[in-house]
Amino acid sequence: MKDLFHNISTSTLGHLTDIGYLSNIQSQVPNQKMVGHIVTVKIYPPDASILREALITAQAGEVLAIECAVNDHYACWGELRNLAAQIKKLAGVIIAGNITDIKALRSQPFPVFAQGVSALTTRATSEPQNGEMNIPITLSGITINPGDIAIGDDDGLFVFSEDYAHSIHQAAQDKEQQDKAIKEALLSKFLSQINEIEPI
Repeated sequence: MKDLFHNISTSTLGHLTDIGYLSNIQSQVPNQKMVGHIVTVKIYPPDASILREALITAQAGEVLAIECAVNDHYACWGELRNLAAQIKKLAGVIIAGNITDIKALRSQPFPVFAQGVSALTTRATSEPQNGEMNIPITLSGITINPGDIAIGDDDGLFVFSEDYAHSIHQAAQDKEQQDKAIKEALLSKFLSQINEIEPI
């Protein structure tokens, strides 16, 4: 199912539904498209050590979705974790929280969706590792489950259950085709008008 959404934009989905829209999480790396099934992680900053296990466990083509249980200024994702995710061939990362090393991240062709940027980072603590994987998490007030489908681009981010993705796909595909036809008609009309203008 996820492969069917690679050519469907989030703005097309936004014409059809409000469901699954993560309103305060935006693309931090321009010109990237992300589609994939979600692996969920919940962390408790400043400790984010469970992300190492998450990166080892996640499979190629999956999207890592991270809930920061403490809503503060800590960034849990930076250049090194971003490189590790690319080595694992993940489809992208979603963070209900902050990222760091933004210049480096924007130089890499990997989809990163987050709430913001911070120089204050998570770190190793003296306490035992805490955090949870593959549980329901909350992003932008929406409950996200392992296996849900994430669809993101420069315009925004949606997360759907497999069943809902299946139910909306045909309407989204039809909308893409309709918009393409309208665009081609408008461009044709525009070009014909340009050609009718006599040169000075």
